[in-house]
Amino acid sequence: MKRLIDVVVGVGICIITLPVWLVAVVIILLADPGPIFFRQRRVGLNGNEFYILKFRTMYLKQSTSAATTLKKDPRIFKGGNFLRKFKIDEMPQILNVIGGSMSLVGPRPTVRDDVEKMTNEQKRRLKVRPGITGLAQISGNTSIPWDERIRFDLRYIEKQSMWLDLVILFKTALLVVSGRAETHPPHDDEWK
Repeated sequence: MKRLIDVVVGVGICIITLPVWLVAVVIILLADPGPIFFRQRRVGLNGNEFYILKFRTMYLKQSTSAATTLKKDPRIFKGGNFLRKFKIDEMPQILNVIGGSMSLVGPRPTVRDDVEKMTNEQKRRLKVRPGITGLAQISGNTSIPWDERIRFDLRYIEKQSMWLDLVILFKTALLVVSGRAETHPPHDDEWK
């Protein structure tokens, strides 16, 4: 049932937000012509890898070796911070949802290096489809340490229900509309 809801809502969101997608494309092409999307390999359900899609917010010539980006990161082009603040850069992940590699709600997918640092208990978060948003995102997102975010992910898995998903989606919408969804890590290495 959750998968069906993901697809139906995902297609609906794509249709409704098409003008926002077009504005994002214009911002990207005016700031730094090149690819519209940023693709990054992530780990999803059962440890399988997939490519997450985002609107590109960094200059093409900038190094992407740093795992985290800070609020005034010079690699982000003009307009990129706007796309990030209101999570517009994350909208293409709806295509990941429709394609089945992600869900609307679930633990955020992470990179393989982060999975390798997790304990077996923490790796339980790979037993559900990763989400665009989740309990950790509405509870502090990247302003809280990794281990605490993973505890929120595990709590979500234990209490997973359609009602909880609706609550998470509603709170996510409030954070995005208010511009408070974009937070930044307190330090460079979130695993410290």
